[in-house]
Amino acid sequence: MKSDGTASPVRAGAQNGEQGGVAMSRHSAWNKKQAARTGSGEPRLALAPVSPWTHTLVLSGELNHRSAHVLEAEIDRVCEEGVTGIVVDLRGLTDIDSSGVAVLAFRSGLCRRRGYDFTLIPGSAAIHDAFEQAGMLDLLPFEADELAASEP
Repeated sequence: MKSDGTASPVRAGAQNGEQGGVAMSRHSAWNKKQAARTGSGEPRLALAPVSPWTHTLVLSGELNHRSAHVLEAEIDRVCEEGVTGIVVDLRGLTDIDSSGVAVLAFRSGLCRRRGYDFTLIPGSAAIHDAFEQAGMLDLLPFEADELAASEP
C-alpha cells in the first residue's frame, strides 16, 4: 500500500555540548478535489477520497534522558497538525537508554489510544538489544519485515 506522507529528521542526541535540534519538512498529502458541476449548473456531489497522512520521524544520534524531550515535543507537534499515522525510524540511532525506550513505549500507547497509527522501524542490533532488555519487543509496533531483517 502506498502511503502519502512527510518526513522530519530529528537529531536526538547532543554532541560536544550542543542541544539536539529538530529540522522540519512540511508537505500535505490531503486531497483537495472540488465538487464537479453538472451541465445544468447544479452541483454534483462526490466523495473525495481522503489520503492518510503518515509522518516519518527519522532519529539520529542518541535517544536518552537528555534528548527524549525533543522527540516527545516533535510527536506532539506532528499530532496537532492532523496526521493519521506516525512512523519512527530508529535506523540512525547510535544509542538508546531506558528513558528513550520508555518515551517510545509511552508515546506509542498514547498515539494508539488517540486513534493514530504508530509504527517503529527497528535500528541496529544495539538498539534492538535495548528494547529486548526492557521487555518491549513484543509490546511495541515494530515493522515486521524490518524487524526480521535486523535480527541476527
